[in-house]
Amino acid sequence: MALTELRRRLTDGLAALGISQTQLAARAQLGRTTVSEALSPNKPVPSAQTSAALARTLKLPVPELLELQRTAGGQPNTVTPGGPGRPIGEWEPHDPEVHPAGPGGPASGSGIPAERALPGYVRREHDRVPAEAVEGAAAGRSRIVILVGSSSTGKTRACWEAVQPLAERGWLLWHPFDPTRAQAVLEDLQHVGPRTVVWLSEAQHYVGAQRPGNGSRRLSTIC
Repeated sequence: MALTELRRRLTDGLAALGISQTQLAARAQLGRTTVSEALSPNKPVPSAQTSAALARTLKLPVPELLELQRTAGGQPNTVTPGGPGRPIGEWEPHDPEVHPAGPGGPASGSGIPAERALPGYVRREHDRVPAEAVEGAAAGRSRIVILVGSSSTGKTRACWEAVQPLAERGWLLWHPFDPTRAQAVLEDLQHVGPRTVVWLSEAQHYVGAQRPGNGSRRLSTIC
């Protein structure tokens, strides 16, 4: 496949240059997460902008790699994102830190281990606000939704349920986390494309230290 060949040539170029992915990101003026996803076999097709920047930095023929990128983007089972993140439907809810409500057996007939199964969701009054924000975002009006509350009150799960209607519309979800939450945002926020949910779980780690007396926070930004 073209995507496999594209990543092989990028990986070989990185090895030939003898630098780390972090160094490559700095030289290419890309975020570390963007570079990591471009080289990972389990991530979507890197954008043309990312592919070209990596090719130039690794001294590879730009036109040839862009042709591979265009071919890969047109092949079945591949996604060409406009920036960091991957399709919402590819995420396990636990990856963006949605936690089970408590111990219990697997969902009936699902075969999902108890620690991975999520209980059924009962909507509450506050779910109306993120649901309306999602509708607005789907219509082209960007929104920021912040849920604030004490621990284990279902803030993250509420955000997760709210963005599910965007999955079937091909939206991406980006959960900036590595090497630190704040650093991941600073490095790659400028590369976020349209139709992307920017998922900032535990918002105090992104927007400042938590002051005594504040409840823990979950913040989800819909771009």
